[in-house]
Amino acid sequence: MGILDNDTVIVDAILTKVGRQKLANGQPLGVSQYAFGDTGVDYTLYNASHPSGSSAYGSAITSLPMLEAVPDDNVFLRFKLYGEGERNVQNFSFITVTSGTSVTISKIAGQTESNPTTIVPRVFPNVEGANYNYRVLDMRGLTVTGGGIVQIDGDFSANNLPPYDHPDPVIANISGAGNLTFNAQPQQITSQRSIGIEVSRDGAASAFVTVTIAANNTTT
Repeated sequence: MGILDNDTVIVDAILTKVGRQKLANGQPLGVSQYAFGDTGVDYTLYNASHPSGSSAYGSAITSLPMLEAVPDDNVFLRFKLYGEGERNVQNFSFITVTSGTSVTISKIAGQTESNPTTIVPRVFPNVEGANYNYRVLDMRGLTVTGGGIVQIDGDFSANNLPPYDHPDPVIANISGAGNLTFNAQPQQITSQRSIGIEVSRDGAASAFVTVTIAANNTTT
């Protein structure tokens, strides 16, 4: 959702495709979680030298136009806010992905195999040897190496990975892992697609990685 009017605080809520489908089928939405974000906010506009005093330091920020809500994680809520109502806290722990928040598993030329990509998170303040939790929003056609405890929905497991042509998305949760390397299963990816991976750690704001997987079902 997005706040469209700074004066009257009108909240614009929209439904995802799953939400619209539930309504069409007469099912309750079952909303159990929510998140706030500051995508579109330019904090460099904060002016501690504003001639009107401290009450106006952030006036340029609060006057910024608000983004309209869109059901796309690549556009909206890219930067989630973290906190539990604590007072007098200047900095929260947060995760960044030094390998990039948008990566590609590319095809090896002339082969039906792919080049792996490694997701390298880092938590601030820095913790040596930190482990993370990874939530892969669609594990179909992928492999993963790097340790941790792997739990995959349905009848799948680390030794029985879901194939690319499985009819429904398969979510995987990997806990207690450092860096993880993902690759495409050989000769399975018939068309390019993108999936999302959320990287989290207790007490830190999470990070999100978009992984694009190139087709590898032919040698051309």
